[in-house]
Amino acid sequence: MSCPPKTNEESYEFFDNIEDYIKKAKSAESTAASSNTDSICDSFMKSSRTGFKEIITANRICKEYMNLYYSINELRSNLNSDPRYKKCREFLNYWINIKFRENMNNEYDCVHDVYDALESHITGIGDHYVNLFFIYDINKDDMYKMNILYSLYEKYIKLKTIIESTLEQKKQVLPLSTECCTDFVQAKYICKDDKNNGSTFCKKLESFETKYKMLYPKFEAKRSEFSDSLIKLEECSNTKIITTAVTGTVVGLIPLLGVLYKVSELNIKL
Repeated sequence: MSCPPKTNEESYEFFDNIEDYIKKAKSAESTAASSNTDSICDSFMKSSRTGFKEIITANRICKEYMNLYYSINELRSNLNSDPRYKKCREFLNYWINIKFRENMNNEYDCVHDVYDALESHITGIGDHYVNLFFIYDINKDDMYKMNILYSLYEKYIKLKTIIESTLEQKKQVLPLSTECCTDFVQAKYICKDDKNNGSTFCKKLESFETKYKMLYPKFEAKRSEFSDSLIKLEECSNTKIITTAVTGTVVGLIPLLGVLYKVSELNIKL
């Protein structure tokens, strides 16, 4: 079945609350399912219409989906005029797109169709009623950009937690900030293009930069507690600074240098 992917500027709005959504998504993955959810997802797993490559994966995603759906209270308001509803709606659509695309059968082209199979299996069982009319296939270009932003925020949250806490994970600052640079360099290259410069993606990237830079003074205030450096975003494109900072470890360095090489090569061609 044909399902033309959509481009929707509102798709990026959930990044305003992304830290909360990432926490909910992580919790959905780690929280044990209720016996009722277990029963529903076991039944879905045995269905011939799951649309997933592996039945065990179908079971897992079903449980994660139900955990996530019921953890986002604003979804039940179903009010398009409510900006909170719009943001969590777009986040859930993104989550469904990324989870499903990674695990769908090759015979299926549409995330929307596979989602409908899951939703129809859940609705009507017990007191469960799920009817999400807003699920759509996100186009590949937007998915690529959203994945970069999502990855940046995942690393930012980890860095923020380490810097602000007393956890014994101080040596993770350098690898995480190096990995962050890998994503950031790719994102900045996209925004160098005049066509993308004023895009919603680039505006959300600017918001990320603002948040990330707020870590600098917090890190410096506790600098004596860390044996490694926090790489600043403005240093990400400087291979000399990166190489010096990462002396003694190659975690994240090779992917980053590869990205820097590709970007510089493209700049030369242009």
